[in-house]
Amino acid sequence: MEKNSDRNYTEGAILAKGLADFFTTKFLALTTAPFFITLFIAIIFLYYLSGEFFDMLNVAAQVSQNPDAAAAHNELAQFAKEYPIISAILGSFIFKAIAGTLFYVVGGGFAVLVSVILAVVIIGFFTPYIVAEVQKRHYPNIERRATVPIMDYLLFVLKQFGLFLLFLFASLPFYFIPLLNIVAMNAPFYYLFHTLLTKDVAGEILDKEEQKIVFKRAKWRIATTTFILYLLSLIPAVGILGQVFFVIVLAHQFFQEAARVRNAQIEATIVEPEVLPPKT
Repeated sequence: MEKNSDRNYTEGAILAKGLADFFTTKFLALTTAPFFITLFIAIIFLYYLSGEFFDMLNVAAQVSQNPDAAAAHNELAQFAKEYPIISAILGSFIFKAIAGTLFYVVGGGFAVLVSVILAVVIIGFFTPYIVAEVQKRHYPNIERRATVPIMDYLLFVLKQFGLFLLFLFASLPFYFIPLLNIVAMNAPFYYLFHTLLTKDVAGEILDKEEQKIVFKRAKWRIATTTFILYLLSLIPAVGILGQVFFVIVLAHQFFQEAARVRNAQIEATIVEPEVLPPKT
């Protein structure tokens, strides 16, 4: 019986269940809200950064052509006037073309990663509804024991963002090493993706003690699932459109983990009958 349960528990089976749920009218409709919110914020963020970047190059070009114009600009222009060779390089057409290409390639990659994390944060507001719907469809007999206070959750999120930033800065030196830079760039984002998403979904199903047990016993199963979901999220648009699907998949996983933990607790409470010594 346990072997059959394990076969049904594979990541492929969970992903298949999540996909079947995702392509229903209710969940597809729910996907639109976080998608448009995330897309709107990501576009504004990228537009602002690109504007600042190209303004810097334009100022350098103006100062290289007319050094006296530096007085009419900010500190950046003053710096360009003091270093005319640098400003001439920055303002050249060739440099602007190369820098612009690199900006959109590298910046686009970072935009995808940032948009994924942003989508994870936004989907957190929809998680209770998604988990409740998965429970209604598949696990009506498994009780939800969400007991994490909102302040505790917010403190957890702030702590994880702090660790993410430390992780991100520590990985910067590896960005210049081919192949290793791919790992260095994605590792901090996967860490934040994994911790926020699992805590968000698990907190809607398991109590504190059950979370400790599950994250200890099933950490590799959970990490395998979140790693697959993270790889999917790197596909353009999937990282934003797929957030509802990601929550559905993890809801299936944590409901099944909850059933395992609670069944084990029930079995542990069954007292075996006392064996009496044979009569002499």
